[in-house]
Amino acid sequence: MSIRPHGDGLHPRLTRVGIAAAALTLGLSALPGIAPIAQAAVVTPGDLQISEAYGGGGNSGASFQSDFVELRNTSEADISLDGWSLQYASKTGTFNNTVSLSGTVPAGGTFLIELASGNGNGEPLPAADLTGGINASGSGGVFALSDAEGNLECHGTTCAEDPAVVDLVGWGAAETFSGDAPAPGTDNATSVSRVEVTGENSTDFVEGAPTPTPSGAEETDSEDPEEPEDPEVPADPTEASIAEIQGTGEASPLEGETVVTEGVVTAVYATGGLDGYVIQTPGTGGALDFSTHTGSTAVFVYSPDTVGDVAIGDSVRVTGEVSEYYESTQVTVGAGGLEQLPEPLGEVEPLTIEGGFPTEETERESIEHMLYLPGEGDFTVTDVYGTNQYGEVGLAIGDEPLKQAGDIMEPGEEATAYFEQQAQNLVLLDDGKSTNFSSNPEQPMSWLTTEEPVRVGASVGFTEPTVVAYSFDQWRLNTTTPWESAETDGVDFENTRSATPDEVGGDLQLATFNVLNYFTTLGEDTPGCEPYTNLHGEGTNVRGGCDLRGAWGADDLERQQSKIVEAISGTEAEVVGLMEIENSARLGEEPDEATATLVAALNERDGEGTWDYVRTGEAYAEQGLDGGSDVITNAIIYRTAAVAPQGQAQILAGDEAFDNAREPIGQVFVPVQGSGEEQVEGEPFFFTVNHFKSKGSQDAEDAELEEDPVQGNARTSRLQQAEALLSWSEETAAELGVEDFFHGGDFNAYTQEDPLQTFYDQGYIDLGETYDPEGWSYSYDGMVGSLDHVLANPAAAERLTGGTHWQINGAESVMTQYSRYHNNTVDLYEDGVFGSSDHDPIIAGLDAGFPAGGGDDEDDQDDDEGSGHPGKGHGKGHDKGHGNGHGKGHGNGNGNGNAHGHDKGKANGNAKGHGKDD
Repeated sequence: MSIRPHGDGLHPRLTRVGIAAAALTLGLSALPGIAPIAQAAVVTPGDLQISEAYGGGGNSGASFQSDFVELRNTSEADISLDGWSLQYASKTGTFNNTVSLSGTVPAGGTFLIELASGNGNGEPLPAADLTGGINASGSGGVFALSDAEGNLECHGTTCAEDPAVVDLVGWGAAETFSGDAPAPGTDNATSVSRVEVTGENSTDFVEGAPTPTPSGAEETDSEDPEEPEDPEVPADPTEASIAEIQGTGEASPLEGETVVTEGVVTAVYATGGLDGYVIQTPGTGGALDFSTHTGSTAVFVYSPDTVGDVAIGDSVRVTGEVSEYYESTQVTVGAGGLEQLPEPLGEVEPLTIEGGFPTEETERESIEHMLYLPGEGDFTVTDVYGTNQYGEVGLAIGDEPLKQAGDIMEPGEEATAYFEQQAQNLVLLDDGKSTNFSSNPEQPMSWLTTEEPVRVGASVGFTEPTVVAYSFDQWRLNTTTPWESAETDGVDFENTRSATPDEVGGDLQLATFNVLNYFTTLGEDTPGCEPYTNLHGEGTNVRGGCDLRGAWGADDLERQQSKIVEAISGTEAEVVGLMEIENSARLGEEPDEATATLVAALNERDGEGTWDYVRTGEAYAEQGLDGGSDVITNAIIYRTAAVAPQGQAQILAGDEAFDNAREPIGQVFVPVQGSGEEQVEGEPFFFTVNHFKSKGSQDAEDAELEEDPVQGNARTSRLQQAEALLSWSEETAAELGVEDFFHGGDFNAYTQEDPLQTFYDQGYIDLGETYDPEGWSYSYDGMVGSLDHVLANPAAAERLTGGTHWQINGAESVMTQYSRYHNNTVDLYEDGVFGSSDHDPIIAGLDAGFPAGGGDDEDDQDDDEGSGHPGKGHGKGHDKGHGNGHGKGHGNGNGNGNAHGHDKGKANGNAKGHGKDD
């Protein structure tokens, strides 16, 4: 198959976990709506550590008959294990398998724990120090070392914050892990072994041959499968063409043989860790017909000794041993195995593939390592979350990013099948390096620059060919030389940034915005807090050790706040619902203190008195509560010239459905126009802001349900929260005498999932689905969808004029966020709206319902005849064209406006009665 990185400067065989190592499995290793923040939480092991984990014991092809975990004591004193426990969880499960520990780990020594045995395959383990019954998976799972005996209740990235967790390793696409990603997956013949102690599972552990070492035994080095040593060039190597070396199957028919072959150099990786080059048979390539194409005519040459002696275009003869390295066919060439040919062999033409990159595995195998030039529209960026770590950009085959199944179809067999098929449509654009930029921040990241933003949803154009490669269980397009700059990489990314949102019409706008843990209480001022740090060792945001989740210092808060302020103001909305803002009351401060601080910053930008906020302290106090149930909460802010709150805040507190989520906060607003005796009031509406339980951890009912990869964890909690919100809001609105109500926020459910169906069944519409069906608010695991919604009941839906997802965050690299400031020598942080959060704002336009002729802008009434509501231009007060004739019970609006009908669209023409044009 294809190129495997051969080291990254940290460990000679360090396994690299790419964007898609755990992608497209369940979409749960981070917390939609809560994470990713800056980096995932990290367990930094102390003196006692998990040094190796093996789960393939006794299985077919197993190295050993039993699973095992090896502990290591790095201190100079013995450590007692009495009262400690070793706990195991499956890749997606919780900790329900525990071994009580006892005994002593000697200073500087190891401690071998023998676990369950399989079917008797493999060698017996050395005499273990302790035995237990845990039956681990051979491909991946989670082991936690705890200094307590009771079962750990944590799941997902929260486990790294659990004080009872002394060490934690999740491997093989596990949802629970320490750091940014789990350790690499294993098979029955391999384990994961610790090579570093940073708390980052993906780089601290490597996959390799198991080396169980009990206390007192002499430990052998744990390494990845050995690279074939530089072979002696035999007197009579087998002459073979590249096609004969590759063969037509998954492995080379000449594996283990020493061959001599010729080809033209098409790619050279002299730096960056790959340590080799690609050669291809001259005269091959061009337009490809899979019906006649039989197999690859290119191969990777692994040769640290000779890679500096070749250049692209050279004609060479190489002699070396054929091997399969992680399913990648390669020829290992020693110092004497390269010969430059005096006469050119011919040229190689890049492949072109009509119909785009293939999805069939056999077709992909047949072009492995070959030079390939993608055509226009062949690929779209679908994932940039991990680009800053390993220089990989996730590409979707075709002209749109991969979509979450739950966003476009109801859960069920069809949705599950669609979800599982998405993996075959993902290809990684690779930088031709094995560098881990997270561990080497002084090295400039690949692809990511301020001059050429790389964003999800952008089309990709190729002016230079790539090499088709396969490694780490993922097909890739490698650059032909290690990436150096955007000017020379031969790849053009479409700039999809828009500094202003699309027009939504109406004379009043609502918006929702998840502000990604906006905390005004700073980590540096709070005892116990620990920071994430940048490449200079400076704190940027809170990692753990306290209840805070936001900025570390005043400078960090200013960077975060300035982006949020620009984004909120830029929505041009009059009412904005916020999620993930500090619950100041829970921190012992004045209720709504953080919200007040944000509003003060907005007023500094937009003018004193422009903005105000809904007070929640009194409403909570009336229910016997001091603030909400979580350290983050919901909030509502508004422009004072456009709306007036009616009554106090309404809070759904005390309902057990929200025991694991933030309580909904609601407020009745009356649109206003003018001032004093001339002020005109519109029709009131009830607006709630919501933040449902995330997908990142299970609820109690999950254990009783069949796994649903589409909806993920805690789907019962979200369904119960939807039902509770629906009942409460209708009862509350009825008590307040309000007919129209909107529910906005981060529902942590995609558009067609069960919680949203609860509202649709009652006649609600989803703003995004109705007005911006191609839009989305969140990007996760290489797929896009809307976790954020504005829902309107039937009466309120008649007032809607439009809606949009303003994609300023979900498409961006996390490196644009304040919390990644100076995390790499290339700094992507910039002033402005982009990267102000990880969710996009949702903006709704609606008719304020002012009485006929109630406006004080004569231009507003242009083109409207009769007694219909005066139309408003495309911008507030700008009147850039024809107005929207909305009737809304006030008569006919016979202008050139647009009437929103119940056919989920806009019907051009007269708006009569309630503005319906069915």
